[in-house]
Amino acid sequence: MIRTQIYLTPKQYDLLKKKAHAENTTISQAIRATLDMKLQTTTDSQAKKKQPNLGEWLHSIAKRAEERHIKGPKDLSTNVDKYLYGDI
Repeated sequence: MIRTQIYLTPKQYDLLKKKAHAENTTISQAIRATLDMKLQTTTDSQAKKKQPNLGEWLHSIAKRAEERHIKGPKDLSTNVDKYLYGDI
């Protein structure tokens, strides 16, 4: 463990003291548990934000192509296998 000092408002201290008493633990443990919960929630939400789903990713590619006036082949829908897998 690393020892550190922080300043708390009287309200924060009272809430932590009540939480620790209700959970039959120390204020230090209540602070660590609260930090762990908050940091894990933040990390999880950031991970979700960083990874768009496949549909969003494809939509962003299509939007960029449209902005750059890039056109695909006109027969794509009828020859999709040819473009995906080459001549079969």
